[in-house]
Amino acid sequence: MSVRTVPSGTGPFRAIGLAAERRSPENPDGAEIRAALTPAGVAALVRHGCAVAVERGAGTALGLPDAAYAAAGAALQDHDALYRDKDLVIKLKGPAHRDLARMDPGSTLLCMVHARSVPERVAVAEEHGVNLLAMEEIRECPERLPDALLRARLAMRAVLGRAPDPPGDLALAFTFAEAPAGASTGLAAELFGALQYAARCRPAALRVVGSPALARGAFAVPCAELVALARALPAARVDAYRASLPVRRFGRRRIHCLHETGRAGARFGVGLALRRCHGPAAAAGLSTVVLGYGNVAFGALDECLRQGVAAVEVLTRRTALRPAVRRHLATADLVVNGIELAPRLRGRHYVITDDDLGTVLRPGTVVVDLVGGCPGNRTPVQPVVSSTSPLRPCVVRAGVHLASVWGWPLLGFARESAERYSAQIVRLLLEDEHLADGLATAPPGVRRALVAGPAAARCGPPLPGPSPDVALSATLNG
Repeated sequence: MSVRTVPSGTGPFRAIGLAAERRSPENPDGAEIRAALTPAGVAALVRHGCAVAVERGAGTALGLPDAAYAAAGAALQDHDALYRDKDLVIKLKGPAHRDLARMDPGSTLLCMVHARSVPERVAVAEEHGVNLLAMEEIRECPERLPDALLRARLAMRAVLGRAPDPPGDLALAFTFAEAPAGASTGLAAELFGALQYAARCRPAALRVVGSPALARGAFAVPCAELVALARALPAARVDAYRASLPVRRFGRRRIHCLHETGRAGARFGVGLALRRCHGPAAAAGLSTVVLGYGNVAFGALDECLRQGVAAVEVLTRRTALRPAVRRHLATADLVVNGIELAPRLRGRHYVITDDDLGTVLRPGTVVVDLVGGCPGNRTPVQPVVSSTSPLRPCVVRAGVHLASVWGWPLLGFARESAERYSAQIVRLLLEDEHLADGLATAPPGVRRALVAGPAAARCGPPLPGPSPDVALSATLNG
């Protein structure tokens, strides 16, 4: 294993370590089993010329043996050695503070930092001169809108143009000729953009149903027709539409598994709702509400339909406002929250309040919070103060089941999410942002995510505002 040679942390990353997930503030009971890089990801870095060390056992619980990492060209190291003599250490969840303190001054840690939830981590990094790069804060720069998203917007705009009333006066129902329950492919990518466009029009109601018969007088949007229309649009029209849009400096998160998060949370929620003593016998009978229409909420919607839920109410900014939201909460068997509040509203505004327990929400209702929170960064679900563990995902208050797991994909999508993270990290290092060349040449979408260390002063501005997806509790010991 070669010794790193760049004390400032701004030069190329040549000596890279992959740390195993151990007990830490985010992982107090050791439930996290994923590895940030798969053997395929390690092999790509080795081919690039990086010397990669992998902590022994890093992927064992996920079915990725040490032998597979060794075959990919990695050196295997013990825990104590892994954090030393590295330009870059990669980890999924933030490490215990004692492990961060082991790192050499000027080295860089790439992980889910969650600085507002675990502020002690930033203080330790500053004390030891370690560059802390928040994986969850890295963004596209500039924003890059996929063709499927733009096609979906154009198609939805054309469909709404045929509606008898303005979009804001409509009750919209996305309909399927047959319920997509059990479909292995899930919802088409175009449907995300169409649903998001429709939601931003602030309709009177928005639901997704497994049969046109369930539209119940709403303006029906046949999903098959919508997807066909989107895919048939000429490329020139899509390009012209893209050219007409303002280019935002920062776009989507570069490293995430939001869809898997939504799917895992919804799968857990459906299962729990069906196990209630007085609940419906089949998923089709569940009265289901999804709050929000972003990536994580769409993942939840996707999984609800795969599980056989017949109709899902999707609450937009208009219908999620109080007191209107109370009407939906009062009849729901399953509520899935995908709404992330602006930083200025956290701890001040709630979509579901403590008072809703026992007065609006019925005993036995299941509330799944996909956003998560801690005392310093509250979720829009006021009864959720701190996120729960995958080993103990649910608590009950006033008869209402509350689940807000900090690692939702561990409940059914551990391997898929690990593979997704690995592929995204490799692209970040070697392809799109070329982060392997060092922090000094990193683009603004990476530099904005530097939250501590000597390179933060040299390479970029402070973190702009609280982390948008804090899902951890700063009260846990690490």
